[in-house]
Amino acid sequence: MKMFSKVLILATSLLISPLVLAAESASSDDGALRQTGVRLGVQSGPESEVIYRILVGEIAGKRGNLAVALDNYRLAAETSDDPRIAERATDIALFMGEDAVALETSRRWHTLTPESLLARQSLALALLRNREVAEAVGHLDAMREQMAENDDGGFGAINAILAQVPDPAVSAQVMSQLRDRYPASPHALFYYGLAAMGNDNPQAALEALSAAVKLQPDWSQAHLARAELLVQLDRAGEALEDLAETVDQQPEARPLRVGYARLLIANDQLQEAREQFEQLVADDPGDGDSLFALGVLAAEAEQFDLAVEYLQKVLALDVRMLDTYYELGKVEELRGNFEQARDWYAQITSGDRYLNAQVRVATMEARLGDFPAMAERFEQLRTSHPDSAIVLYIAESEVLREEQRYQMSFDLLDTALHDHPDNHDLLYSRALIAERLDRLDVLEQDLHRIIEADPDNGHALNALGYTLADRTDRYEEALDYIQQALELLPEDAAVLDSMGWVKYRLEDYETALRYLREAYEASPDPEIAAHLSEVLWVTGATDEARAVWQQSVEEHPEDEHLIEVQERFGL
Repeated sequence: MKMFSKVLILATSLLISPLVLAAESASSDDGALRQTGVRLGVQSGPESEVIYRILVGEIAGKRGNLAVALDNYRLAAETSDDPRIAERATDIALFMGEDAVALETSRRWHTLTPESLLARQSLALALLRNREVAEAVGHLDAMREQMAENDDGGFGAINAILAQVPDPAVSAQVMSQLRDRYPASPHALFYYGLAAMGNDNPQAALEALSAAVKLQPDWSQAHLARAELLVQLDRAGEALEDLAETVDQQPEARPLRVGYARLLIANDQLQEAREQFEQLVADDPGDGDSLFALGVLAAEAEQFDLAVEYLQKVLALDVRMLDTYYELGKVEELRGNFEQARDWYAQITSGDRYLNAQVRVATMEARLGDFPAMAERFEQLRTSHPDSAIVLYIAESEVLREEQRYQMSFDLLDTALHDHPDNHDLLYSRALIAERLDRLDVLEQDLHRIIEADPDNGHALNALGYTLADRTDRYEEALDYIQQALELLPEDAAVLDSMGWVKYRLEDYETALRYLREAYEASPDPEIAAHLSEVLWVTGATDEARAVWQQSVEEHPEDEHLIEVQERFGL
């Protein structure tokens, strides 16, 4: 949207430059500005009134007073035949969301320049924001005719305008009328489908997108939009089948193959996705995005040498450098090469990944045993990024927890809470560390403070209830907290696990198993697996207990909960 950043092009034609310069040093009140104009020899009359209104509007805009700017430009537009003034007024009104004024000024602009495509577009937008759909559709269709030679028949420009309309029902109504006018246009059907999706009408959207791809089978964008909708409708299998067939029919359509590969990744079909990206690279060895994807997929499969090979090729192309440095750092970290990982992360010196990369550098320093360097790095980050201080405190405490430096983590959070005494995230983090140090008094105190301030904090209720069930014999009290948490978070695996655990402590084994099975199905976390295998063992289902334990220990061989169960029950 054009706003006050553009130079006022009216200045030369209306000869107001001396007046603007003088007024910048004058008082901003109405009388002073008018007197300035008199001193400069501007005669009174309609033209001087327009000049005055433009002057006041510009100065108000520079000072951030958009309401005054709009009011003066609106008044200037009423009496001036210069369309640029009406355009300026319309820009400001649309930017401010003053839709009624925008409609008034855009009508004036269109009247003065009926041949202007931009004026018609702004009038159509103002009409839609005022829900004058019928009139807007006429202007949109006229605009489409002016742009009919575009690849999308002008419908893409209509969609761009609809994207600025806050009510999705209005957009759907517009595209419904245009679809009815042009039933044989795949573009009308496609953009109606998008509007129907935005208006929460997935069935109508699917019908329209299906019709669009039938009319234009080689349109990749339509196929991908239809696949996305099918995924939203929990029909991912159908989406994958359709895209697989379409890719086979259109092997040269790269956007289609890329979309298919990404959908395969989203559905955990990593090998199939890898095959698609390999084909993309075979067709274009300089495709850095596909090489990058192959590197990430190889790392996911723990094929670290292959991952490095692909990622080094990306670096050689001089594309996606920061992303690639980060992924190379992750690969070396997974391989246990902490020095190399640190060095890759350290090459990220700017951009969106910078802060995360610095946290990983600090983490690698901790892995290497250099805790003073880690602490100094986190402190420097908090100084240079004060808005992220709390997140960085929690990140540092988590690194220390992972390194089993529980007292250092606790002391750090004490320091953080001295500066941010009521922060719930810090209190919650300290409570978890306090449990590791057998400081249950601190744990209860911190979690109670959170719950008193936020009675609907399901995670705090669950943490308190689980700890009481696991570390004390206050089972009924624990059950009460966990029941409250379960009402708030009925599908949360951790809360389901807590309910199963407290029911086990209360010797309600049937109920315990029901909740623990549900928790394990939702999240095969090793702690949940340890709980489930223990209750299965105690209730005599020893074969199933061994199977659950064995499956989990293969993926998490060093998990303390699984080791504890093994030691106690001989699994």
